[in-house]
Amino acid sequence: MKIRNGFVSNSSSSSFVVAFPKKPDTAEDVKEMMFGKQEWHYAGYYSDTGDVPTKDIADAVFKEVEDKESASKLKVYKAIRHGYFDSYLLPELLPGSCSSWDETRDLKFPEDEKAIRAIWDKSEKTNDQRAMDIVNAFLGNHEDAFIATMWFADEDGSFWSMMEHSKIFGRLKHIKTSYH
Repeated sequence: MKIRNGFVSNSSSSSFVVAFPKKPDTAEDVKEMMFGKQEWHYAGYYSDTGDVPTKDIADAVFKEVEDKESASKLKVYKAIRHGYFDSYLLPELLPGSCSSWDETRDLKFPEDEKAIRAIWDKSEKTNDQRAMDIVNAFLGNHEDAFIATMWFADEDGSFWSMMEHSKIFGRLKHIKTSYH
């Protein structure tokens, strides 16, 4: 169980697992795969970048993939599992979703630490398997693709905030995992 002590910022980061049709050889390849042939601009949701040309986005993404091999199953798993992905929690721990919620909502720390840790361990095991199921499905559906993993964080500046939040991979199959 991870417990954070001290100041917690409001910054976020996200990992992306992206299936490119082939390994890009140039930033222009990335631009065409991500945006097509037309040059256009993105505006960041949470930033002061103004309009960002797709060329600048493609250049940044190319730098992330340029000298890398297609991501291994383990690397894809870590990119997904270490953040918050769909089905992250045990469904029965969500309020009102099933009768076992009544059994878990009144647990108190430290009196019920053993029971809390047992629930946590079960949740971790379940989420390990869920993440691996997502990895296997994604890799199985994109066997001939070049798989890249990358992370963007809004704490790194307005350009990177736009990269994290502006849905730049909308034309490619990808998985976004939040690290908020």
